[in-house]
Amino acid sequence: MKKLLYLAVLLSFCACSSDKASIKLKIDGAANRDVVLSILNVNKVDVVDTFKTDAAGKASAKIDLPYQSPNFYYLDYNGIRIASLLLAPGDKAKVEADSNGRSVKVSGSKESELLQSVDQAIAKSQKSFDSLSVQLIACNEIGDVESVKRIRVELGKLYVNQKQAAVKHLVKNPYSFTNLRNLYRQFNENFPLFSELTDGVYFRQLADSLQTVYPNSPYVAALDKEAISLFNEMDLSYRMKDANQINFPEIALPDTNAEIRSLTDLSGKPFLLIFWDPADNNQKMFNAELEKIYNQFKGRGLEIYSVCVGTDKAYWNSIVNRFPWINVCDGKGSATPGLVLYNVTKLPAMFIFNKNGEIVGKDIFDNKGLVTAVSSVCQE
Repeated sequence: MKKLLYLAVLLSFCACSSDKASIKLKIDGAANRDVVLSILNVNKVDVVDTFKTDAAGKASAKIDLPYQSPNFYYLDYNGIRIASLLLAPGDKAKVEADSNGRSVKVSGSKESELLQSVDQAIAKSQKSFDSLSVQLIACNEIGDVESVKRIRVELGKLYVNQKQAAVKHLVKNPYSFTNLRNLYRQFNENFPLFSELTDGVYFRQLADSLQTVYPNSPYVAALDKEAISLFNEMDLSYRMKDANQINFPEIALPDTNAEIRSLTDLSGKPFLLIFWDPADNNQKMFNAELEKIYNQFKGRGLEIYSVCVGTDKAYWNSIVNRFPWINVCDGKGSATPGLVLYNVTKLPAMFIFNKNGEIVGKDIFDNKGLVTAVSSVCQE
């Protein structure tokens, strides 16, 4: 039965073999004006086309959908977002809106209609979050402890309700790209809705579902990468919490004298674990700044274990032979195993360990911030 249901779903998606979609737009009070059509290319928005409304505020456009999959599009008029669309192959979307984008009606595109519903729910909860946040700040400033406690409880309930709603939406619509809107939602820049390592299961679930239908979509590729990253980080977290293992994953690589140096030899000391690429001049220059910090704190026990992520060992050796800390390189470049062990996805990467072998800081590359962090672990 499940196989037949899956086949029916798959056929319903494949039935729209066209890689095109169309939009018919009417904006009240926007006669003979330009409308900008943009596409979300994973992490940036690119303009696709600009078209002009007629005397009645109407316009139409035909779109070649890349990757034969749903894509996120935006319609902007006079600097105002009129509509957010999620156009799938074969869609014939109709958009009716006022000139300020407050009243919008979308039809003819199931994913766009669903996206509009999701966006409306998000906007409503965001308004509540922002209001509670303002109240919390005000109560903190006047020292109203009881109100602060009450508002924090309300914020917690709001968060839980929104996450539950997002998970319910994912279960109900497993093949919908609208789930991306929820999974990547942020209440503010420091407060994402899905922020726990265990949330990787939701990214994995959606990626696996969408890959069966839209294997070439860049959105799906980015989602899959996010899921892998979260699972790797969760695995690292479990490794570090396992009392039967060392406090941190082991790395053992050759230094400039071809002697194998083990990261675990630094147990009981505060240390920095750094991954870097000598091909990047900025990363090479950072070593010079790092030397000043090392000299300042080496007398208080600071150690550095620096992993070169490069393939030219001779070039690496010529750069690092002046630096007094542990410099290692296996010449495997991006295939060096330490990158996977510590879930490193971009360079440079830094982990700050205290004497107990616990990671207490990551990727602090400004001089003042790093001095503060190192000073803290050296005082423990």
